[in-house]
Amino acid sequence: MVISDLIAQALIDANVNVINYVPGYGGTAIYKALAQKRGNAGFISFHEEVAYTIAHGASLVGTRSALLCKTHGIMKAANSLSDSLQCGTTAGMVVIIPEDKGGTHSDTIIETKPFLDGIGMPNFWSSPEKIYDDIHRVYELSEKYRLPWGIIIDADDINHNNPYIPRYAKPSPPYSRDVVQHVLCPLFNPYQRIVYDAKMKDKSWQSLPKPQIPTIPEGTSENWKKAVKRYEPFFSIYKKFRGDIVTGETGISSQFCANPWHCIDIVTYMGGSIPLAMGASLAGRKNVWAITGDFSFISAGPLALIEARLRDLPLNVVILDNGKAVTTGGQEVASGALDLCLAPYREQVIGIVNPHDSSQLEQAFETMTNSNTLKILVVNYRDTD
Repeated sequence: MVISDLIAQALIDANVNVINYVPGYGGTAIYKALAQKRGNAGFISFHEEVAYTIAHGASLVGTRSALLCKTHGIMKAANSLSDSLQCGTTAGMVVIIPEDKGGTHSDTIIETKPFLDGIGMPNFWSSPEKIYDDIHRVYELSEKYRLPWGIIIDADDINHNNPYIPRYAKPSPPYSRDVVQHVLCPLFNPYQRIVYDAKMKDKSWQSLPKPQIPTIPEGTSENWKKAVKRYEPFFSIYKKFRGDIVTGETGISSQFCANPWHCIDIVTYMGGSIPLAMGASLAGRKNVWAITGDFSFISAGPLALIEARLRDLPLNVVILDNGKAVTTGGQEVASGALDLCLAPYREQVIGIVNPHDSSQLEQAFETMTNSNTLKILVVNYRDTD
């Protein structure tokens, strides 16, 4: 087989069900081969941070995933990538990076491996002779260590040929809710770093003692306690409607992963809730929710929301709109910024003027739970105590 076909076949044989692609030299040939073998072209992502996070979300809920992108692209995804290392994975997640060593299709010549080594992502170079077996091996490594993995190949080798000797993968590990590992926030940061360090040193990490899950708001930091208390009435109603998977933002909403709320399951970087939810949805999860603040959403959410809308994913997005970046000290959000970002989605938006109106909240949650389309609930906290 031509190497691009061989890589595509390896992904199929390894039962990789969520495969994201951002155009680039080498990756395009693999994508075309996948489209031909699967009988559909799939979706072409616009931004690597979104594409990476979608793949990570799918992996976390137990579905093998992959991202095809070039070196410059994986650098765009650095925030999500670094957080995914601390958060870990469930099913295997692999980034396949064809490196344009001569710079014939790129703005600059840049090496992939030093970047991945520097950010701390396990990775290795492959070759045309080994690539099929290496893809199977890298998924085994990813699931053994519960870490995303990178595999690099020379983009100029994509058109070489090598024999196809098929092998097939074992079932992927099942998902179980584990907020101590999967919710990145100050509550659990030290433990998550210790686990990551143990994995990278090939030491036992499964037996490391886990921290206690605190009770909120008592267990949250003094800086955030007032903001957390402000959202208690909202989450006291929302927890009755919470979906199969709920993603959040590192900061205020992340605190509601803890006792007695159990409203958030997965959190990585600020602005990552929507692409994480997209990954869970593409992995087959139903009634998936993303909960974000206005600043977090504006910072990165619109990049993901474009794809969610174009893919016609039935996500439920909640934006807690307080007009400030409370997590980082209360900086004011520019007037009109949220309206500008949501302008293309007016038909999907549900507005809650008074967050203390429990009947209005319940009605909105009921509508969203029963919807099969994208819904965006904007809860106004700008004019409330």
